[in-house]
Amino acid sequence: MGLIDRFRKFERPHPPERISSGAIGWVQNEVHKPRPHGWEHVESRIVLLPEFAEGLRGIEEFSHLIVVFYMDLAVNAPEKPLSVTVEGLETGIFATRSQLRPNHLGVAAVRLLGLDQKTLRVLGLDAIDGTPVLDLKPYLPRYDAHPDATNPGE
Repeated sequence: MGLIDRFRKFERPHPPERISSGAIGWVQNEVHKPRPHGWEHVESRIVLLPEFAEGLRGIEEFSHLIVVFYMDLAVNAPEKPLSVTVEGLETGIFATRSQLRPNHLGVAAVRLLGLDQKTLRVLGLDAIDGTPVLDLKPYLPRYDAHPDATNPGE
């Protein structure tokens, strides 16, 4: 985009209501069913499809990554609640990390332990074995860390 193009009026097209995406790889670990806690010590491998391996160039320079994944087992859950009870308090689904979200997307900031060709080793990914990975991004503290963030009850 040239300097002149930046100043032209932009007409944004109407955004789509439905979107689709495909897996770039899958999670491999020893966790075979969903669980609510204890992910901080889980080491996982993210194995990318061969056609995405080149996209990993330079990623080993980062200490942490953001992983976007699809919680595929939640698709068949009998309910899709807009609220859930967490520690005795009824909470809106968007105020939780529950897998029962409308689009079943998971996002996690994880420590990068290593890279071997098309396989990343990470720590703290709250996704079970076989979970499809949709995207990877480097964790950038200047954008992603918020030291003044607060949580209820803290």
